[in-house]
Amino acid sequence: MQTLSPEQKLEIARRVHETFDFPKRWHQGGWGRDDDGDVIEFDGGFHVVDNDEVRHRPAFRLATPQSPRCFCLGAAIRIHAGSVLCHDPSHTGEDIEAICAVYTRLAGIDTSAREQDAADFEPHLNGLIEWNDSDERSFEDIRALTAAVLRHLDAQRW
Repeated sequence: MQTLSPEQKLEIARRVHETFDFPKRWHQGGWGRDDDGDVIEFDGGFHVVDNDEVRHRPAFRLATPQSPRCFCLGAAIRIHAGSVLCHDPSHTGEDIEAICAVYTRLAGIDTSAREQDAADFEPHLNGLIEWNDSDERSFEDIRALTAAVLRHLDAQRW
């Protein structure tokens, strides 16, 4: 399952942590929004649907404080992994699962039942999505987890 290099994992974790610089950058109950405020979708490709129901690539410019850009933890991992690995973020293969496994392990998320479910092809990503969307979750939880993953991966380099 692990084809990512330690450097790639660390770069993804750094970008994910930096994504959640303000509470308004974190999203629950969906993947999130791009800089135009359009809802991000991953079904059948990475896109947004505008007011005219036309699919477009998400608009990501400089993340200004005024931007409506926000992501759930799973979307941030998929988007940044896609960028680091130079592939469409909707491609959720072994690489995405490998990095998500680090997050689930450090968050203490039990994915064993999902891993036994033949219909769940992304047990670690789906475990993170459920954890992110829990009513008990807070921005501080997300920030603490992304910092812990960053520290953990940085320490593994040595």
